Amino acid sequence: MELIKLTADEFKKIAKLVYDKSGIDLPESKLTLLSNRLRKRLRELKLDTFQQYHELLLNPKKYEEEMPHFLSAVTTNETYFFRNENLWKFVRQQWLTELMEEKTNKNVSTIRVWSAASSSGEEAYTTAICLREGIKDLSQWKVSVIASDISQRMLEQARQGVYSDYSVSRMDKGLLKKWFQHKDDKYHLKSEIKNLVNFQFHNLRDPFPNGQFDLIFLRNVLMYFDLDMKKKVLVTVRDALAKGGYLVVGDVDPIRNTAGLSEVLSFDYCGPNLYCKPRVTKKTALAGA
Repeated sequence: MELIKLTADEFKKIAKLVYDKSGIDLPESKLTLLSNRLRKRLRELKLDTFQQYHELLLNPKKYEEEMPHFLSAVTTNETYFFRNENLWKFVRQQWLTELMEEKTNKNVSTIRVWSAASSSGEEAYTTAICLREGIKDLSQWKVSVIASDISQRMLEQARQGVYSDYSVSRMDKGLLKKWFQHKDDKYHLKSEIKNLVNFQFHNLRDPFPNGQFDLIFLRNVLMYFDLDMKKKVLVTVRDALAKGGYLVVGDVDPIRNTAGLSEVLSFDYCGPNLYCKPRVTKKTALAGA
């Protein structure tokens, strides 16, 4: 069977559609990667060319059904529980302890976390496990973990709470046994953890309603966007984070190394992958940025 090829012109059209729908910037160097990832969809849809696939995506009657598959194909969703051990030590041993003490002193009982671009849910559920383990009197607190993604397909997968050996391979064996059931060669997350997380659709270029989060994860996402989109995403995050709250970014962190991003965010750098929103608005922050 002859291999379906993606031409440079077809790549430009599809790359523009990716950017318009998700804000993800695909340079020409990604032509081979994009063609390889989308070729499977063409075979499943019995299409002969990428041009036909592009026309399908532009068809209002086919758009809603195919777009989740399309976005899943052009985004990377590889992750696992407790990714970056030092980060989760900070969450459990410092952030949560200090936050609970501060809120108790203020007679506030809400804790809100946002896992942005949550993919298949490992990060959000890891957060929920940390909260469940770290808060002894959980019934006295209103805990909310919001996990959002642009792919409805990934959101539905995450809601199932079913994972492979790879996803849980770096977990503490005690926590794994405590919060998962192993059956049919899969690890099924228990309802006590699943019920702490609410998965919902969100495009990072848009404002997030009902913000004021105490902690926001934005890991390994910014690298996919061009400068304008990076700024829009950082504004979304900045406005959604409560004063004194923390922002966690990925190992590839362009904020400190890209001109203009730190000014838009106007957060304090607290260490690798970690920023804090000042309790007092900085005078240097860009008004309305």
